[in-house]
Amino acid sequence: MALTQKHMKFRTSMIDIHKGKQYTKSFLALNPRGEVPVLVDDVRHIPDSNKIIDYIEDNFRDGWPRLSPEGLELKHRCEQLNTQLNSLNVEALIFGAVNFDDVVSNPKPPYNNQKCRSDIKDLIVHRCSILRGEAKRNPQHTDALMLKMNEIDRDAKFWLNRDTYESLLIHFERVLDECEAELTSHEDSSWWLCSPSITIADINLALTLHHIWQLGLERRMWERSRLNVMRYYQRMLRVNSFQKAISMSEEKGFLDSLYNPYLLGFLGTSALIGGGLYYWHKQGNAIPTFGILGYLGLEETSAEVKIPKPQTGATVRTAPKS
Repeated sequence: MALTQKHMKFRTSMIDIHKGKQYTKSFLALNPRGEVPVLVDDVRHIPDSNKIIDYIEDNFRDGWPRLSPEGLELKHRCEQLNTQLNSLNVEALIFGAVNFDDVVSNPKPPYNNQKCRSDIKDLIVHRCSILRGEAKRNPQHTDALMLKMNEIDRDAKFWLNRDTYESLLIHFERVLDECEAELTSHEDSSWWLCSPSITIADINLALTLHHIWQLGLERRMWERSRLNVMRYYQRMLRVNSFQKAISMSEEKGFLDSLYNPYLLGFLGTSALIGGGLYYWHKQGNAIPTFGILGYLGLEETSAEVKIPKPQTGATVRTAPKS
């Protein structure tokens, strides 16, 4: 969504997660934790989606649409809201909503599929053993994979204990209360969360709301209250970049891959929903190219598309080679 919002063209490469391709030596060399997204600039690897968006925003400023609002006050408010949204554990929300069936109503694909729900519950039980096995097969990345396993053990309370999961839902509600108050404060109905244009915080909020809707939690989260959040989501559904982002979930093979044990561990609020991002530029080619490492359960393909040159007089800055 971030790339589309900045009007950047990119190429795609599909990764077969069914076969555990995120644990291949080549991918673990990009991210030892075996997670998407990953951004690569020559030998520089950036595996966190928020850091990736920051990188794109910092290095493609002049001649490209901005994802941060103009003015210090608006920029500060955007950062505040984005920090709160980043505190939301969407993965725990997913696992708990599947493990505690009674908390949701009218779940959408893929979470209304009984095989999907059964496979996620099985993953909850076996997830750490999967990572432990991958750590043994990839000893050079043992530290990173074991660290991830420890983080899973730490967060397991959210999807294994109903009372703790309820506290997670309350935290989501409090953050949405803050978003509701922000939306209510705008006299101009054309504003987004905190700006006349879509920002990083909007991307974060929009994809979080889509997860909530898919899980069947929208009645609790906004239909009974938070009507401005509900209208915001309905409006976002008409935005081209958001449509393209969520349309990845409708691609052939995606529903199958969603409930594959290798994949669910890496779902979360990502501005690059449906895949991981990597960036590179060829030697002798000043025009950067982008790629998506999609987890659509498809065979690997590739098709390169160059990003058009920026406006006259603008510059494209890339990070220095390390």
